[in-house]
This record gives sequence, C-alpha cells and structure tokens, in this order.
Amino acid sequence: MRLRGKLIVGLGLLLGIGGFTLVGSTKVEASQLYRAYNPNTGEHLYTQNKNEIPFVVSHGWRNEGNAWEAPNSGAQVYRMYNPNFGGDHFYTLNANERDHLKKVGWKYEGVSWYSGGKVPVYRLYNPNAKSGSHHYTVLASERDHLKKVGWRDEGIAFYATDDTTNQTNNSSVTPKHVDVNTTGIGGQEQAVGGSYRLLYSNKAFDNATLSSPVIEFSADVAMTGSSSDYETQFVIAGNGEGNGQIGVGIHYQAGSDANFAQGRINTTNINFPSGSGTKGQQYYSVNTKAPRIANGQSVKLQAKYYSSGYMQTFVNGTLVGQYKTKLVPGSDAYILHINSNATVKIRNIKVLRNGSDVTKKGRPSFTNTSFDFNNSVVSGAY
Repeated sequence: MRLRGKLIVGLGLLLGIGGFTLVGSTKVEASQLYRAYNPNTGEHLYTQNKNEIPFVVSHGWRNEGNAWEAPNSGAQVYRMYNPNFGGDHFYTLNANERDHLKKVGWKYEGVSWYSGGKVPVYRLYNPNAKSGSHHYTVLASERDHLKKVGWRDEGIAFYATDDTTNQTNNSSVTPKHVDVNTTGIGGQEQAVGGSYRLLYSNKAFDNATLSSPVIEFSADVAMTGSSSDYETQFVIAGNGEGNGQIGVGIHYQAGSDANFAQGRINTTNINFPSGSGTKGQQYYSVNTKAPRIANGQSVKLQAKYYSSGYMQTFVNGTLVGQYKTKLVPGSDAYILHINSNATVKIRNIKVLRNGSDVTKKGRPSFTNTSFDFNNSVVSGAY
C-alpha cells in the first residue's frame, strides 16, 4: 500500500421502516441526517443511518439526499411508528406527544437524533393525508410552498447545526484516477503502465447482514502534520504480495475541492481486494460526512473484516465504510499495518480474532499497545 507514494507489501440493530425491517450489524451515530421519500404513501423517512437509504430505495423509495446535520448530544428527538394507515413515522421533542401516540397505538422506536444549533427545522401537517401527514424541512422555501398547497405550518419542530441540503450531490462527482502507472494487484505496487486506483467521493455503502468479524483492529490514533499532504493509514492486509488490503485512513491534503474534503483532515476508506486487477477495481473513498478531525486530535479507528468478504471501518464508533472485498491470509494470518508520513501517537491497540483478544499473541505482535512514531510503518501478523 502507498502513502500516496510509499510501498507497503504484506508480511443489530433492528429498525422498523414503514412495514419492513432493516437488519444491520452496527448502529450508526453520525451527525448527518438523510432523507428518502415513499411515492406510494407520501411518507418521508429521516435517518442518521446511511445504510437505511439504499435499503428503502430497493423497496421503491426515492433517495432525496441530505436532510440536515444534527448534534451528537442535546434535546432528544423521539421516533414513532404507526403500523396502521400505511406505516407512518413521526418525530417529536415532546415527551407528552410521544406518550399520547403510544396510548393510541403507535410504536415508540427510541431516540432518533438530537436537536440543537441555530438552524430551525420546520414541521408541517397535511390534514388530508393518512400517511406521510407530517413533513420536516430546513428550507423556508419548501415550507412556504407546502403552505400554499394546503399544508398547515406547525412551527419549529427542532434545531439543526447545519443546513446541508444544498451541498453538491456527491453521487454525481466523477472519480479521480490516483496512483497512476504504479498499481499492482490487491494492494501491491508495481510499474504497470495504464494502471490506476479510483478516488471516490462518498462511495455508497454495500448492504449486508454481518455477524462477527474474523479479524478486528482498533486503536486511538492522533496524527500531527504540517505539510500540504500527510496521512496515517490503518490497514488489515492479506499475508503476502497481492493478497489484498482494506482499512481507513485519516488524510490531510491542501486544496479547496469540497467534494473530496480538501483543506481539512478527511476520512478515507481503502479497498484493494485480493486478486483485483489494475484498472480501477481498487479504490479509495473520501467520506466527507465522517466525524471532523483536528490536527493532533485523538480518534478511535477500527477496521473489521468478515468471513463473508465484507469490510467495515469506523471513526469514534461511527460507521464510515462498508464494502464487499476479499483478503487472503497466509499461514492463516492477516497483517495489521499502521503507516504514516506524519507524527503519530498510538494508544490502546487491540486485536480481536474471531472475538478473542489476541493483541499480544501475534507473529510478530504488538507487545507495546501504546507508542509514538514518525514517518514509518509498524506491523503485526495475527
């Protein structure tokens, strides 16, 4: 794997959604809220779990992109579900309103997100609808249009930290070719003319029901750099050349391209599957909605790999990537790399193999679970 130019070769949540159930492995607690629309019932779904969106889209809903950003703490917003009349959802700050709906047959689905900030989220009511009768929006223009066509303005429902509805739709951003003419198979570096990896912006997650990971690597990582391009990669790799590499990187790159989070430390997912070719099957994906990271800030990074051939990455407990991939261990071992061209503080390394703590049982292992290093690589085999 390269640090944009450095070679490394390997040594349930249940959510009710309008009458059906999404099964996932991890609750997502990101600040970004997403919005989808059901043209058959008129209902809008608002969720912090990005995995819910492609799931409902596969059942006929329309992806309407970002809704707004919510804080990670504050006043609780309750989520209610009506199993009758088309399966409506309702969101409220008012515990009395929540309790009344429970009494008349609605199901309480817990705290959906938090309210806080300076951006008002408006609530409107359609007296003629049985399903999708309430709508929430940060756009005054949308509120005013609905009022004109017969909806009732019910005031401010809650507050958001940021209005992100008008941001660029990153699904339309053309991926960039990176590591041109240097890309081998499965993360190996070679001088292969015409080869490249793709750099995506917010590549959509793959959907899957995942159980327990085969291998999990986690640590608290703080990166400090002062150049125009520095990063730390936190990677699980197959044991041997070309046997695949997956993980998460925290990366700073100067520039002003908001689609790829330039000008601030961003979170980048890394997926170089074993056996992949050299024409773009390998890729990075910058997640612009991942938790913000400051220079020198310690964050918990996690990379997980499953026997079904899926990977997951997390920042501070928030799922930031889930993709189909393939790693091949050598001698039944995976390589764990931390590599950086910056100054890095590593604390509390933990390695789980099939759920068991094997942090100090590797070949070699991380006998020291906390250490500092600069512009180098540390590895262990498990």
